[in-house]
Amino acid sequence: MTDYMDQDARLMLRFKSGEEAAFIELVEAHKQRVFAFAFRFLGNSADAEDAAQEVFIKIYNAGGKYAPTAKFTTWLFTITRNTCLNFLNKRNKDAAVVSLDERPGGQEDSPGLQVADAKDRQPIELLLREETVSAVKKALAALPETQKTAVLLCRFEDFSYEAIAEVLGCSVKAVKSLLNRAKTSLKDKLARFQKS
Repeated sequence: MTDYMDQDARLMLRFKSGEEAAFIELVEAHKQRVFAFAFRFLGNSADAEDAAQEVFIKIYNAGGKYAPTAKFTTWLFTITRNTCLNFLNKRNKDAAVVSLDERPGGQEDSPGLQVADAKDRQPIELLLREETVSAVKKALAALPETQKTAVLLCRFEDFSYEAIAEVLGCSVKAVKSLLNRAKTSLKDKLARFQKS
């Protein structure tokens, strides 16, 4: 147990014993990382914000049962991943087609959805950068969930293979395989951007 007693685990134990300020300290320490992971996973800031809030509500509710059996961040990102998966499942169930002629709130006098004018040109460098960023986001979003999680935790959270394996509930060898397959897939999908 003492192997996992990092500063965050100590804060969580203080919260478990009734110290609300310790929970606030945990939120402040991790809210940006949780939001960033959720944003990369879900692809939009509104869902990421909702998911991050839900993560901390789950942690708050689990406070009385917390036992430090792993690093706090491993536990935190396991909850974050599962919350993001729930959001994706809900989004897929609620998906609907939106018409460009549809008026917000059903109001006849409000303008429909607006599309940018093709004549409104931006500098070529900015367009290329936006196209590249968009292509990377799409390629990452298209990865299978376990590959996407492994890439996000490895690349953006600096998790070790062991920590990623713990979050995903698999072996270190499986994590290496997931990352290798993700790298190959991303390389293939982004081949046209590698020339420049």
